[in-house]
Amino acid sequence: MKFIETHAHLCDKAFDNDREEIIGKSFSLGIEKIIEISCSAKDWQSALDLHDKYENKIFPVFGIYPGYIDELNTENLARLQDNLKKDFCAGIGEIGLDYYWDNSKKKEQFKILDSMIDLSNELKKICVFHARNGKDEKNDSAYADLAFKLKNDWSFDNKKRSRGILHCFSGNWEDAKAGLNLGLLIGINGTFTYTKNHELRDVVKKAGLENIVLETDCPYLAPQSIRGKRNDPSQVPLIARVMSEYLNFKIEYIAEITSENANELFTNI
Repeated sequence: MKFIETHAHLCDKAFDNDREEIIGKSFSLGIEKIIEISCSAKDWQSALDLHDKYENKIFPVFGIYPGYIDELNTENLARLQDNLKKDFCAGIGEIGLDYYWDNSKKKEQFKILDSMIDLSNELKKICVFHARNGKDEKNDSAYADLAFKLKNDWSFDNKKRSRGILHCFSGNWEDAKAGLNLGLLIGINGTFTYTKNHELRDVVKKAGLENIVLETDCPYLAPQSIRGKRNDPSQVPLIARVMSEYLNFKIEYIAEITSENANELFTNI
């Protein structure tokens, strides 16, 4: 039984003391491949180095996170384009809109997003999207704004069923439907296991397993059983087990279908 971890931040300083041990543990527990998300210019080289060490196992995705406004400059865009052109680069990300911590800089976030969408259209790269609503979700919806933007400006077409991921999904069913209509898979992580997260579990059931990929977003968002502690890719099977119990599927089926979804999207891993 093999899994694909579609969203990890293994270059985070949280893993500086035991990175190799954690990676080895994850592989031994059934993680076949890992998508390393490198969304800050200061981490791009570390992600390249990680791929060099685990070239058939760990594949980088490069981008500029919506909150990293100061990183959008000519030099970084040139570096980013060079990284995205590498054969082993799995996509662009994580990119998008985040209104939760600071909704006063939407214009700057859209400027980053514009640049990332332009790169996707030009270089024919799939995207890993981040969306988080503001504290007033009805009037400050990052999901709605992102969907509108992609519908109008994202012309990339890989001739496949899906062309990106709406990672760490935290929206409602309408947000999920908008993403699915745009050709996005839904990224599900440890938040699925949280006791009160009934809405997310309902979204997964409605979306269908054919539209789901598994992730951890480590070192963040550990599953309920270790909530508050450091997360890592070895927790993917636990997330799958909770999902299998909720959907009444065998865990082997969860592993098979979510891995098929990831492999179809990330064609070069």
